[in-house]
Amino acid sequence: MSVPMTFSSKDIEPFTAFEWNGWEKAAEAYHDHWGALSTQSALPMLRLAKVKHGSKVLDVATGAGYVTAAAKSIGAVPIGLDFSSAQVELARKTYPGTEFVQGDAQELPFDDQAFDAVVMGFGMNHLPEPEKAAQEAWRVLRPGGAFAFSVWAAPAEGEGFGIVLAAIEKHGVSDIKLPAAPPYFRFADPAEVKAILEPTGFTRVSTVGAAQTWRHSSPDQVFDAFNKGAVRATAMLNSQPESARERIKEVVRAEVCELAQGDEYQIPVPASLSVGFKES
Repeated sequence: MSVPMTFSSKDIEPFTAFEWNGWEKAAEAYHDHWGALSTQSALPMLRLAKVKHGSKVLDVATGAGYVTAAAKSIGAVPIGLDFSSAQVELARKTYPGTEFVQGDAQELPFDDQAFDAVVMGFGMNHLPEPEKAAQEAWRVLRPGGAFAFSVWAAPAEGEGFGIVLAAIEKHGVSDIKLPAAPPYFRFADPAEVKAILEPTGFTRVSTVGAAQTWRHSSPDQVFDAFNKGAVRATAMLNSQPESARERIKEVVRAEVCELAQGDEYQIPVPASLSVGFKES
């Protein structure tokens, strides 16, 4: 079923500014809270894109450089790109000796047919015009290349996003003023993936699920990740009255405690991986 769109051209500029300002501030916190989770689907996504030793790979929305580093580990030749200068600086510090550049996913600073694969880890849901990113991926891909990306799976009960978002919806103040945004889980829907990739020219478009597990030593770390290490969720939580935020934290903690395995809390946070190919 198609995802309803409530995002229009007038919303692009304020949303872009909100995202850029947010990631400039949240780069380190995201790395600290989400890094061990985000890396789990990097290699599966690269395999989906048929990346191999010697493949020239562009990792768009690289963040701290997780997918770029994973590509390098299997002998590919990667370049990481991010629109946030703070993210690029963090990636260079986290993975020295690896190439990272600042740039726009929707206007890539590369020549036509420069790469064997374009990949994007958890970035499509942060773009104001993802159609342009798909078109740019097509442009810089060589014939036979692939564009693959990961997004968070749609929220479900007992899983990371489901736990936190349900707590915010039930116990938070709903009239928080934030810039309009595209549907966050749009590309967890295979039909939406095809709707954006196939008109661009990509074929053999497919979507698969990827199991991922957050492993924490404290039941408060899930709330802390959303409260400190994100952009929109962090703004939403930080705009709540203190009493509402504390209630949300209590509810999240209680649900996370249900997922304890010995001394560890294991929280499912699945991803959705998609790929399309530029035929020779």
